Amino acid sequence: MAAFSFASGLPDCCTSNPESYSVLAELPNFRLVEMKVPPGGADKPHDHPSHSMYFLKAAKLEITDYDESGKSKENAHVAEVPAGACPIFPAGAHQVKNVGTEEAHVLFIEQFPTCKPCGDVKDYISPFKVSPQCYKVLAENDDYYTGILEMKPGETDPIHHHKDHLIYVLEGDQVTIYPNGDEAAAMAVDLKVGVGIPAPMEAPPFAKHSLKNTGKGVLKLLFFEMKN
Repeated sequence: MAAFSFASGLPDCCTSNPESYSVLAELPNFRLVEMKVPPGGADKPHDHPSHSMYFLKAAKLEITDYDESGKSKENAHVAEVPAGACPIFPAGAHQVKNVGTEEAHVLFIEQFPTCKPCGDVKDYISPFKVSPQCYKVLAENDDYYTGILEMKPGETDPIHHHKDHLIYVLEGDQVTIYPNGDEAAAMAVDLKVGVGIPAPMEAPPFAKHSLKNTGKGVLKLLFFEMKN
């Protein structure tokens, strides 16, 4: 795992709060982190690079920001965030307390300091353009998409590309991947809800493919993908 070094001198979230933050999947450029904080629970002060988030459950959080010297700004404020929200937070240090009545359950990605561009892809085919009925952009900035894939049982999508991306299984039990759209090379992959999957573009099944939902129920995958 790449080391983070912040001007505040504070540690990253997983180092300071392993009971609340865990890495579900990672690639050399970035990682997918899961946050779970029970009602009344609070984490220790920590720092983040810019991070794209997804709230699996509604949450009521009290947030105290810290300055670049690692000192509290004493400006605690409460944010009520609905399930499915996808805020993108700038880099900065803070401390979070769950002041709601339910567990806070959040996903987010953090870019490693050693992140390098993925590079251009010749004749790139975006899944969001060729299959808008299945793929939707939930949020984006200059560096990443937060996207979602939804497929009914038996549904397929056209061939398309991906750059480096990290996947979280929201629903579904199986998907079949056709690398480069080749049905003769079909790869059936069993899935489990709550699992993170690293999907590097240098691995042929992830870089260019088509998919089919070969499971028994709806397939719903959240993913965070590099844009450059």
